[in-house]
Amino acid sequence: MRTGPKARFKRAMAAFILAALAGACAREEIGPAKYSAETCRRVALVDQATGVALRGAEDFAVDTLRRRLYVAAYDRRAAERAASKKAMKVPQGGVYAVSLDALFDPSAEKAEARPIVSGDDIAGGVRPQAVSYNERSGEIAFINRAYQKINGGWLMTPRIERVGANGEAFIGADEPAPCSANSILDEDGLTLVSFDHAECGFGAGFEDAFRLKRSGVVGAGGNILFAKAVYANGLARTLGGDVALAATRENAIILMRKSPEGLTETARIALPGGPDNLKIAEDGGVIAAVHPSMFRIFLNRRLGVGEAPSRIVKADPERGDVSILFDDDSGKSFSAATAAVELEGRLIAGSVTDMGLLVCKAGA
Repeated sequence: MRTGPKARFKRAMAAFILAALAGACAREEIGPAKYSAETCRRVALVDQATGVALRGAEDFAVDTLRRRLYVAAYDRRAAERAASKKAMKVPQGGVYAVSLDALFDPSAEKAEARPIVSGDDIAGGVRPQAVSYNERSGEIAFINRAYQKINGGWLMTPRIERVGANGEAFIGADEPAPCSANSILDEDGLTLVSFDHAECGFGAGFEDAFRLKRSGVVGAGGNILFAKAVYANGLARTLGGDVALAATRENAIILMRKSPEGLTETARIALPGGPDNLKIAEDGGVIAAVHPSMFRIFLNRRLGVGEAPSRIVKADPERGDVSILFDDDSGKSFSAATAAVELEGRLIAGSVTDMGLLVCKAGA
């Protein structure tokens, strides 16, 4: 299914009305953060092929064997603006390999981002929204937003694409995804995709306005496994084998297990903000980049107005405890964080709208 500029505009307006009714969230007492702004630095990501600094590194996957991040990056506002104005071209991005050693170098202000796949390899171009890495197969799967020009206007079609970790030939054919596909979890014999709305266009705005629990997770072939979340987002597999789903507009992580019905909720963890992408820490904690203010992320993401807060938390999937890893209410040091991971005593975060990555090291 495809969505055009008019449908996306209606969805945006519905989301704006919802955010306006909710108002700007008051800052809550959340306790001290493990990583302070003084221990963090921004590392620019520079496209090795073009020399251009990257914006919108909204998701990434970790390859511990090769010591890399596979980063999904593109400027979503620029792409949507071009499509809505029926421009000749819609800006692209890419899936990039970035060295962890380069990111962890305390003197580095930038790191090379090597393109894994180029826009010429995929019909409609490369604009990845989410990425997953399968360590056993060495395969990268990502949700791609391809644009085709039809009757003078641009239509966006989300699809699941796959490629080898070193840029090898694509593995199999690309696969359709729900019109509101958001995140992907790809493991041996299992591919899960979250969808943030049951419908696209005006129906999605209706779901937002009334906070309807209709979004969730699909499996192979688009089979619905769970559809009881408000704005389903990031996906991760806990060390205990549960599927963790970010319910952005419920300020919660939903833990699920396989059942005859598909996936059944077993527990949920309340968070101080709406979770976006989820990652698993080395100690088994679920790391979530959360949005403390839906109003401010709407203004920043959709309209480019102001900065949005960046807050990163870690949740214990067994006990339900939540700790704060990073918190920037102003969004000045890093705006609109959407993905984060804790590795080797460091925190790495990406953003849907900001430049580069944030890299932090905990104080002694």
